Amino acid sequence: MLKTSLLALGLSAGLSAGLSAAPAFAAEQTVKLSVPGMYCASCPYIVKGAIGKLDGIKSIKTSLADHTAIVVYDDALTSVAAITGATANVGYEATPMGGQS
Repeated sequence: MLKTSLLALGLSAGLSAGLSAAPAFAAEQTVKLSVPGMYCASCPYIVKGAIGKLDGIKSIKTSLADHTAIVVYDDALTSVAAITGATANVGYEATPMGGQS
């Protein structure tokens, strides 16, 4: 009986620890990124393609005129750091601008 109780307690603690690493409630988030390196008609498509490969991306709107990307994503599946990392990997540094929700 004692072994069973200790095992149950250990499993319960392990499950709690695993759950605490993830957001309690995943939510749809929006981030507006400054992407100053976009300078030609192909650039927004390259940025959009890099971001679109990530899991959890709901939508992407890029603007060559404003040098921005607005990304809607599931924060349980990706993060702003992953999104900016994806753009950096294809040669476009991106930084969050306000309006992140």
